[in-house]
Amino acid sequence: MKKGFFAVLLVSGLIATLGLSACGKTEAPSSDTSSEAAVEATEEQASEGTETEPEVDGSAYGYAGTDPIECAVYKYMVEEVGKNYDAADVSIPVVQVVHVDYTNPDEVLVSGDFWINNYNIEGDTLTCVSGGNHPGVMHVTKSGDDYVVSSFDTVSDGADFESSAQELFGDNYEAFMEVYGNADAREELRTITVSDYVNLNGLEVTQYQDFGWDPVELYK
Repeated sequence: MKKGFFAVLLVSGLIATLGLSACGKTEAPSSDTSSEAAVEATEEQASEGTETEPEVDGSAYGYAGTDPIECAVYKYMVEEVGKNYDAADVSIPVVQVVHVDYTNPDEVLVSGDFWINNYNIEGDTLTCVSGGNHPGVMHVTKSGDDYVVSSFDTVSDGADFESSAQELFGDNYEAFMEVYGNADAREELRTITVSDYVNLNGLEVTQYQDFGWDPVELYK
């Protein structure tokens, strides 16, 4: 259900080739054997065209997308940030990306407003017991076949919040503030991510709840 934050437009060389052939004169296969061979060749080319897409399993973090860099951000929020709060049954982040800087391919910078929430499973409800907000810039680097967050620059609290946010986000500061101030969009993304976590992990859970608030129904 959750969409990745990196939209990639893939133009298949196979489709382009077939499109050009359709405009020219072609001869029909002379036998069933030729037809089967053509189908096999087409399937093989199509398979080769998709092999470059890395396999990503973000189920442990509530990530249902396919981008390894984004998955690294989710993993970091769960395994590194989540452990700083009261422990619970599950830890699920809310990742709101503001900007991604690919200038240095060896160190991708992911700027955003990042939240973590820890939940206990109580019947059909995920009850939130701890969590917090960590806006800033993550440095994502390649480690073997995987991507990892090597460092995380966070916005300061209190009186230094604005100045530190301006320094970290630079030209994207206004975009960050729009994301940071939109509680409705954040809660919608939270509902989507928690739903993804529940569905990916096969939990018998239908809702989540913050202390003192009505429960929020999850998506199927």
